[in-house]
Amino acid sequence: MKKLVPLFLIVFILHSCSTDKVDAIEDALDESVELSDDENGSDDDPSDESPSNENPDDFFEDSFDTDGDLIDYVTNNESALPNISSVSGRYRAVLDDNTNNITLHFHEDQGRIDAKPVTFPFEFIARNIGIGTLADSQTAPSPNGNPYLFSGVQVHDIDFNSINSSHVVVGHRGGAEFTIEGKNTVNGSSSVNDIGANTAPEGRADIRIVGTTERELIVYWQTPNLNYSTTEDNWNLYRDTGDLPGATPAYGEEVYVGLITYAYGQTGVPFVGTCDAIQIKD
Repeated sequence: MKKLVPLFLIVFILHSCSTDKVDAIEDALDESVELSDDENGSDDDPSDESPSNENPDDFFEDSFDTDGDLIDYVTNNESALPNISSVSGRYRAVLDDNTNNITLHFHEDQGRIDAKPVTFPFEFIARNIGIGTLADSQTAPSPNGNPYLFSGVQVHDIDFNSINSSHVVVGHRGGAEFTIEGKNTVNGSSSVNDIGANTAPEGRADIRIVGTTERELIVYWQTPNLNYSTTEDNWNLYRDTGDLPGATPAYGEEVYVGLITYAYGQTGVPFVGTCDAIQIKD
């Protein structure tokens, strides 16, 4: 607390002392004021300089709470996979027909996507997304016969007539069962790889895509964090770099990001693709 010195005492001291002594007394009084300010607390709060924790409230979240049609999504090629809805708090896509690879996302084939428009930079997370059986959506179908069955996230050019996209999907990829596949498609030509067999042993994962200010994509995945509202995430970079194979399409300022479910061929059909929630920040 600041010490108050009676005015008459200061006057008396100033008149009674030499100039040198006066200077010393004034310096002491200044130091007393500075110390008292420190004791009372500075206006500068050190906590203001430390980085704040990410606020989950910054994210838009859809946890598919309302049964029925998806709400406020932009859909492309709906007829390719007509049976998609919100069911019991999940996105649910029933893939029971893949005649002529109608659901496929590869080269010039564009199956169905249900998406939201976002602008760079952005972050998109799909929670507990993957493949299941018609009887139990949380149990992956058998990989017998080397099927190609996937559900995941796609970034697409804002013009659906432009065949430029990037995706990360979970499921069976022929001989690489229970994996995560990454793909870039540039002007109808696809580059594809995966993270290896049995790396997603339940056929499910959390997928995170970060779109940078340079309009590049950084991809992450993790084993599903079913308690993400209270438990910290533990993300892995896709193939240790976060990069998808090949060149990234030359995206504009705005893109669509959304959910896809598809197959290649008829092996393993029917199956379902599901997702517990999506989170978006842009």
